[in-house]
Amino acid sequence: MAAKSRTVIIREIEEHIAANGGAMAEWFVGVTDNPKKRLFSEHKLRESGDGWICRRALDDLQAREIEEYFRTVQKTTGWSKPTNADSVYVYAYKRKKHTSP
Repeated sequence: MAAKSRTVIIREIEEHIAANGGAMAEWFVGVTDNPKKRLFSEHKLRESGDGWICRRALDDLQAREIEEYFRTVQKTTGWSKPTNADSVYVYAYKRKKHTSP
């Protein structure tokens, strides 16, 4: 997955949320170094049928800035978990009864 700029990732996630519906508060935005593990093992998403998106940021600091933007400006759900320099993936998913949290 090629890295994208902060502006492009924010636009793509906002477009994805608009296309999949729901209030911003129904969406979770996070950062990880392992998207498959985080999305499908930890958050319990289904690979098909659940509204999710994942993009690679240029670096971990930019990924955190994007996550912070969605939590503070767009008012999505999320948390600021400790990460490492490999945590360059920003993901978002629409929360459902089977997802965690």
